Amino acid sequence: MRIAVLGGTGHIGMGISLRLAMAGHDVVVGSRLAEKAQQKAEEYTCILKERGFSSKVKGKDNSEASKIADLAILAIPFSHAYVTAESLKEDLAGKIVVSPLVPMEKKGKLFLYCPPPEGSAAEKIASILQNSRVVSAFQTAPAEKFANLDARIKWDIPVCGSDEEAKNTVIDVINSIDGLRGLDAGPLAVSRLVESLTPLLINLAIRNKTKDLSIRFV
Repeated sequence: MRIAVLGGTGHIGMGISLRLAMAGHDVVVGSRLAEKAQQKAEEYTCILKERGFSSKVKGKDNSEASKIADLAILAIPFSHAYVTAESLKEDLAGKIVVSPLVPMEKKGKLFLYCPPPEGSAAEKIASILQNSRVVSAFQTAPAEKFANLDARIKWDIPVCGSDEEAKNTVIDVINSIDGLRGLDAGPLAVSRLVESLTPLLINLAIRNKTKDLSIRFV
């Protein structure tokens, strides 16, 4: 499967891109600037080669990456995500689109979940990408640890989506990544519950002087 990681030059994009490539997927890193995407793709390919993987990551601007992908992941900074989705809605028509977005803000020493009127970031993205098959996942994967390929991970990834076929495809992709288990969390409306876990995990990490917290259901 060809997977576009839009905004794949940041930490969460780096971790997703590298681990998907290691799992054997055809990965295309997207960025606003094609040159930046190509530079990162070359960097990721070198990292993979050093670890014995022959996978080659490609780099394209977000529009081209979206057009050639079977599935796209919106690993875009939240402040730009809605505008970017709006600009790509024709390129992403008919595609499975994964939202790992979490709307939150810091008040004092706490991070608070601040969903849009639609109920969650994923539902907002779905309202913009009405011709795409939107699924939410990866909100609880800490970006820095995900990008550290030496880190041993064992995380559960809740997956929400109202399109059952698209949701199952995303679960299969997640399960192909070593150390991850994708779990069906229900329809897209449940995304608001999953997204709200991210500020909780951050607050727990801060108050208990730890880092890189994620979740595992036992």
